[in-house]
Amino acid sequence: MLIYADIEDAIIARVKAAQTAGALGYRLAHIDSYGGEFDDDTFWTNFRSFPAVWVTIGGETVERLGRRARRATVRGAVMVGTRSARGERFARIGVTGEPGSYQILDDVRQLVTGFGLVAECEAIEPGRVTTLYNTRVGRDGLSVLALEISTRYDFEVPDVAAGDAPNITEIALNYRLQPGDGADDAQDVVINPTA
Repeated sequence: MLIYADIEDAIIARVKAAQTAGALGYRLAHIDSYGGEFDDDTFWTNFRSFPAVWVTIGGETVERLGRRARRATVRGAVMVGTRSARGERFARIGVTGEPGSYQILDDVRQLVTGFGLVAECEAIEPGRVTTLYNTRVGRDGLSVLALEISTRYDFEVPDVAAGDAPNITEIALNYRLQPGDGADDAQDVVINPTA
């Protein structure tokens, strides 16, 4: 079960479907999973696909409900970004035919709140809204807001008796120093001396 990917994909699909159906009243140039783009300095000067929506999962906490029963709370964020040649204020509030980040955030919140987008999970609940960027890039104003979201799901841990635990004799750690080449450049092997 890839619950994180399922949640991301379901939110992205819901936003895309609303756009296709004309429910948003404007066109988003980019709707995708967030992959750390904001950390790249060249992103802000090269990325022109605004307005945009990014989705990411930030992690989960697990609480114990019983001997095997657990409840996981998954947290993530939906980020919306706009860019305006009129300046940063207009990137937030928008103008006729050009939505601002406030409008997109409100629309996305309405699209996901209260909907069980993944069968195993409870309905999505919105959380805090945070301003990530409110700045100028060249002569353009830029606004990026983040809407925190959460959902929960229950699961059971396997019932493994002490004698049923696997006997791990060794663990290999492979290192790839050249990203994308698919070749292991180094390896560490840890051997269990009691096996």
